[in-house]
Amino acid sequence: MEKEMLVGRVGRISSADVLEALGTIREGRIFDLDSGRSRGMPQAAVHPSYQLLTYRTPAGFEREGDLWQGGDDVGMAFLTEIMISGLHIGTHIDALGHAGSGDTWFGGFRPDTDVGDHGLLKADAASIPPIISRGVLLDAPAHFGVEHLPAGTGLDAKDLAAIAASQGIDIPKGAAVLIRTGAMVAWGDTPAYDAIATAGPTLDAVQWLVEESDVVLVGSDTTTVEQVPSSTPGHPSPVHDYLLREHGVHLLEVTWLEDLAKAKVHEFCFICLPLKIEGATASMVRPIALV
Repeated sequence: MEKEMLVGRVGRISSADVLEALGTIREGRIFDLDSGRSRGMPQAAVHPSYQLLTYRTPAGFEREGDLWQGGDDVGMAFLTEIMISGLHIGTHIDALGHAGSGDTWFGGFRPDTDVGDHGLLKADAASIPPIISRGVLLDAPAHFGVEHLPAGTGLDAKDLAAIAASQGIDIPKGAAVLIRTGAMVAWGDTPAYDAIATAGPTLDAVQWLVEESDVVLVGSDTTTVEQVPSSTPGHPSPVHDYLLREHGVHLLEVTWLEDLAKAKVHEFCFICLPLKIEGATASMVRPIALV
């Protein structure tokens, strides 16, 4: 059976848009936006934890004798591992089938009919195309003169507009917008990171990004890309709901933005290559910014 695909706003990126994004590269510098993955790293509690375990060893091959059937005169062996993890771990992109409300999900996707025993049947990570677009960093701590935003801070539309203005940029149409809260200053110390990684954009802010700039992706250095707890009455995750469900705008979470901020790079070519994982609600990624 042919799999039905649902593609959001990244599907609007044209060849001309790609060439425009690539045309912004002047220096050939690469900024790695991946925060990495390790045991005990910060993550949203709703997802399975990350584990990496050694699976095969040289000693095991020697003792079990199950690799080389025709003999081995050189002591050849391998090390391999097994990874057990949810896909919303470390820097990752949310698929459009990840979140919704009630019976209304993106593009008519329904969790009661479009999820099988092996994951999403559509709107999954495999449906997300490679993304090459203009990229923008909105550095909130630099704008407000703090190391990191206080826990639970909400950034509204006026805040984002002021940050962009203070950086001297206009957000291009169809851009990927990355919002720095400064939470990554505590990366490596899980309790410290968790204590401050609750600042983020409000519903008003992402509505402004979509309505004014037709953004294709919104990212942040936190595990939610939104203010926690929410300031929208009766709605715990309005940013996820509005972007994923209503507008097909992907979320990029736990993004490493410290190097961009230190270099004061606010505009760049953004490249993100999701893995083709059928049925998955997210994909681990290693996005980069090129200037």
